[in-house]
Amino acid sequence: WGCDLRQPFWFQAVGQIRIRRADSFSFPRAAGLDILAQYLAKVFQLRRTSTLALRQRRDWLLRSTRIPRDLLRASFVERFTTCGKPNCCCTRGQRHGPFYYLAAGLKAGNVRKFLLKTSAQQAAARHGVGAYQDFWDQLEELSQINAELVRRQEVLDPEPA
Repeated sequence: WGCDLRQPFWFQAVGQIRIRRADSFSFPRAAGLDILAQYLAKVFQLRRTSTLALRQRRDWLLRSTRIPRDLLRASFVERFTTCGKPNCCCTRGQRHGPFYYLAAGLKAGNVRKFLLKTSAQQAAARHGVGAYQDFWDQLEELSQINAELVRRQEVLDPEPA
């Protein structure tokens, strides 16, 4: 084959723009949910890919996917604030900050958030959130490959022989 399975030429992701989980965004109602879906998950174009290529990519993902030790399911948040004092510079538009937080939603209405005071904490938090996103992208690709194989009425092997 002579192709590098880590950088496959046959996979193209729709909606390549990555939005950090801490960013807030909104779409006009007329745009519809189809546009929003492109930002929530990568959609891989798999229908024109051969079954052999799909199986090879799936096998490579299964061999190479590891759970990172520094994985963080959270948001890295940069925040600027105002203090409310009448003579402060923040009343004229120059806000205080930036302050960096790590925020994790545990359940509905329960968010754990804490201030990252040092640059080492900030770097570790950024890296951990990025590691989570990369891991999630690999799981999503694996799931979409398996769904395409099922659509083609292929047998999904629970373990390679």
